[in-house]
Amino acid sequence: MSASPHKAKSFGSQSMLESGVAGLDVVLGGGLPAGGLYLIQGLAGSGKTTLACQIGFSHARQGKKVLVLTLLGESHAKMINHFANFSFFDDALIGKELVFFSAYTSIKKGLRELLHLIVETMVEEKPHILIIDGFRSIRNGNATDLALTEFMHSLNSLVSSMGCTTFLLSPVEGNVTDNENTLVDGVIELGQYRQGMGVIRELQIFKIRGAKHLLGKHVFEVRDDGVVVYPRFEAIAASAKAPPADAGRRSVGIPSWDERIGGGVVAGSITCLLGSPGVGKTLMGLHFIGEGLKHGENCLIVGFHESPETIVQKAHRIGIELQPHVASGKLQLMWQLPLEILIDDLASRMLACIREHKVSRLLIDGVEGLANLIMHPERSRSFLVALTNHLRMHGVTVYMTEQLHYFRRLAPAAEPSSSSLYENIMLLEYFTVGDINHRQVSVMKLRENEYDGANRLMTISREGMVVGDVSSSISGKRPNADCDVA
Repeated sequence: MSASPHKAKSFGSQSMLESGVAGLDVVLGGGLPAGGLYLIQGLAGSGKTTLACQIGFSHARQGKKVLVLTLLGESHAKMINHFANFSFFDDALIGKELVFFSAYTSIKKGLRELLHLIVETMVEEKPHILIIDGFRSIRNGNATDLALTEFMHSLNSLVSSMGCTTFLLSPVEGNVTDNENTLVDGVIELGQYRQGMGVIRELQIFKIRGAKHLLGKHVFEVRDDGVVVYPRFEAIAASAKAPPADAGRRSVGIPSWDERIGGGVVAGSITCLLGSPGVGKTLMGLHFIGEGLKHGENCLIVGFHESPETIVQKAHRIGIELQPHVASGKLQLMWQLPLEILIDDLASRMLACIREHKVSRLLIDGVEGLANLIMHPERSRSFLVALTNHLRMHGVTVYMTEQLHYFRRLAPAAEPSSSSLYENIMLLEYFTVGDINHRQVSVMKLRENEYDGANRLMTISREGMVVGDVSSSISGKRPNADCDVA
């Protein structure tokens, strides 16, 4: 995700200051109203100072004066050495466009002395941005509520009159009623969320006066290039309608199955291949991708368990050659182990790939892999709704494989919510006759198509997958659904 240009934009009659931090301005609703007083809060190590100084460096690089006023005893040399680890750091700016001042001595003399120092410094330096680090030490210095209120009002008036966007950094959490929270123009909180042994960083905007910011929490990372914010995918999703009925059909790459589903799936639709492990979901998806490549379409495979090399070899064993299309760029392969990565980052990279390569067919091999990346389980449903919505907007025809869990003496079934996520649901399952396991496929849902509703035998060979007779033709009766499947 690239950073936005570092300039002030207009929001109505209000000039907006862009942060230059990737993804942050999207969450802020376009940036921060310029000349405002903002509180960036979060416990120690949350990234407050890094975020504020990253914003400062981005503007200092354009020749704008930035002041960093520290209220703590930490040496400036130590702070500068910390920032030197990030790519946004520029040593040539220190002491010129970006200047550090210490107010540690003044704060010990009281708020009046501190305000006097700030006024003198701002009049002399005329900064574009002011960062006050360690602001909580003012309250910890036994300042009365009245004195703090007067200080906040005076500071707000000062920065507003001088058009200096100001950030106060404070090591607290929560949207509390302290004066520093209620009297500022905006409150940005950086925090962490823990699940088991995993931790992700989260950002939340409690308020921004004069801007339409995104509500809720958004994940972020602190990387070599600084803070990168990933707006919550559901919060930025626009609405999209299902593909029209006359959008045409897309062959699924298995002629015997095309015959039984009306010639293929509707272009731009999303199909769920629901089945137990090893039944052939991925292979059916590879037939779908291979068919698109055969007709010159650009395709994408997103997988979570099998490496790109494994996928290419698996396709080769059933007569589908993917490697030439990988080499030519017609087929993109994204492989992501479902470990500690950010789901919003993955979704953004997936959509960026679709836009860049004009992808028309997509296979997501393992919806549960996506679900496993979501740290907040309650997000799963809304995230998938947002993702499928974006895919429809891009006109991509999609296959998603989803693992089916079997319970003894219960017939397999899709999740109740699946019907609204997918236009099509195909069920792949095992059944046993005697001591032999057989595969079968059937349609649970198929949009705008007349289809054969029977359970059909499915065989896999070096020539690929073939759908044949009704399953009951093997034994003369319906398959047994009570078998245990690993």
